[in-house]
Formats: sequence, structure tokens, C-alpha cells
Amino acid sequence: MSAVEKHRFENEKVRHKCDYCGKILSSKKSLDHHVNEIHLKLRNFVCENCGHSFTTKQRLNVHIVNIHQKIKNFTCDVCGKCFSYKNALDMHITTVHEKIKDHKCLECGKSFGIKSNLTKHINVVHLKIKEHKCEECGKFFTRKNKLMNHIDQVHLKIKDYKCEECGKLFGRKDYLMTHIDTVHLKLKKHECEECGKFFTRKNKLMNHIDQVHLKIKDYKCEECGKLFGQKFYLMIHIDAVHLKIKDLKCEECGKFFTGKSKLMNHIDQVHLKIKDYKCEECGKLFGRKDYLMTHIDVVHLKIKEHNCQECEKSFGFKQYLYKHNAIVHKKTKNTNAKSVANLLYKSVIS
Repeated sequence: MSAVEKHRFENEKVRHKCDYCGKILSSKKSLDHHVNEIHLKLRNFVCENCGHSFTTKQRLNVHIVNIHQKIKNFTCDVCGKCFSYKNALDMHITTVHEKIKDHKCLECGKSFGIKSNLTKHINVVHLKIKEHKCEECGKFFTRKNKLMNHIDQVHLKIKDYKCEECGKLFGRKDYLMTHIDTVHLKLKKHECEECGKFFTRKNKLMNHIDQVHLKIKDYKCEECGKLFGQKFYLMIHIDAVHLKIKDLKCEECGKFFTGKSKLMNHIDQVHLKIKDYKCEECGKLFGRKDYLMTHIDVVHLKIKEHNCQECEKSFGFKQYLYKHNAIVHKKTKNTNAKSVANLLYKSVIS
């Protein structure tokens, strides 16, 4: 770099430095945008259709296209799903119906249906690239769109996706689609032939098969060596165990979670009351697999593993043991443990 160029570069650095956080921007326009969006939280672009406001015109346009226009002229002849662009339809057919995965990772041999997924895999799993930092909380992301989604949902609390059926708002489109599928359409059309469990989407079924039945674990934590069946499980593990991060908030009750799967399980079980686990013996449904297994053990297999230390009588539930001790032996146990056991007992029996 010449002396003139170096001088110009140093002047540019001083001229376009953020007074709030010290970040250096490449131009005054970028600096103004950064200050307005990150620090002042200015949202000057208002949607004329619904009144929602946005920090940039680009986000407003994306909102209008996704929420209000919803133009999808390209329909899949196999499953009927509609797309806004032909290349999106072609990619859907190639990856979902034809199962073509011709983009192979030379590092580990894993194959992908589209090149962008391979690139993302290499960057995240092998190169450990996380170059997009949130100025608000310091968390890093592999892609800019993930960073922007994080800012919208966690810091700006933006909910752009509205359910036309009941009016409920969501921060992400996939949350809205899951809500529509499970609450209004009651869709569970993808059945696992191995165990009979139903899923609302095919990718959820495939993930279930890979993790539960095939026991595939391709994602390794470089910190402790633990293996995972899905990349987001690995990321959840890293965030929760090694980085101690909890940034996923339930829009319904405000509770925070370390990973998307934990948040979705919470929403399914607590707010949507989804019960995917069915007892083949009596048909009873459960929201969690461990509840189903306890039900089978106690109700159908008659397993009694809770033994009384006073008289050696056995019970299927701790709740029964507590009651037995209180009535027969005049003993009481810890109130919290008793209430937890009582909740489990009610969920399995009732």
C-alpha cells in the first residue's frame, strides 16, 4: 500500500468509526445504516398493508413479497407445493423427490443435494467459520441472513408472519407453517415405517430416521469429541455446554432455550399440546417418549421399581410410594420431588 493510499485509508477509518461501539465502516452510508439499525433502532420504512415498520427498505420489500403478495406460480406436480421461482421448484424436485445428492464433501464424504449446503457444511463443520457478529450480544453466525434473523427475533422482537386463520404472529416463517400445519390443518402425513410415528414434514421424518433408527452421527464437537446426528444439535451442544448461551425465546411465555429443538419441543408440548408418541397397546398418546416408555413399563409390563425401605413393598410410581409411606409408615418426602412425581403419574395414567 502506498503512502497516499495508507493516508486515505487511515482518514477513512477515523471518518467512519461508530461512536457507540467503535466499529469501523467502509462508508458514511454504511455507518449511518449501522447506527440507525443497531443502536438507534430506527424503523422508518412502514408497510402500508399492515403497519409493520422496518429498519431498511430491503426488509420492507421482503416482508411485502413474503406476507402480502405471496405470488407462487410454479407448482410441483409430485406433491403440489408452490414456489415463487422456477429454480426453487427445480431444486425442490431434485433434492426432495429425485433424492439427487451430487455435491460431495472431500473432507468427510458427506453428500448434499445443493452446492450451497455443501459450502455451508465445509465452512461450519470443517473450517469453523463464523464471521457475522451481532453487535448487540456478541454472538457469531455463519451467514448474514442468520444474523439478521437473530437481531429481528431476539433484539427487535419483530413478528412479520401472521396466521390468516387466527391472527397469531410469528417471528419466523417456519414457525408460522408449523403452527398452520399442526393447529389448523392437523397435518401429520409422513409416517415412519420403523415405529409408526407421524410427522408434519418430510425433513422431520428423515431426521427422525437418521437419529433414532440408523443412529447416524456425522457431526463431531472439536471441544470434547461428542458426536451428534444433526448439525444444529452440535451447535446447541456448543452453545449450551461450552459457550453457555441461551438466546432462543418462546414467543408465547418468554422462556429462553439453548437450541431450536428444545424450543420447538417446548412449544409442541406446552403450548400446542402435540402428542406424537402413541402406545400400540392401548392407543394412548403422549407428548414425550419417556412418558410413553414409563406408561408401557408400569401399566402394561407391570414393572414396579420403587421399593419401600420399611416393608419392601413395590410400586410402579413414586407417587404411590409416597402415599404408602405417608399412610402406612407416617413418613413424608420432599415436597418438590413429590409434586414432580405426581405430575408424571398424572400424565402417564390419566
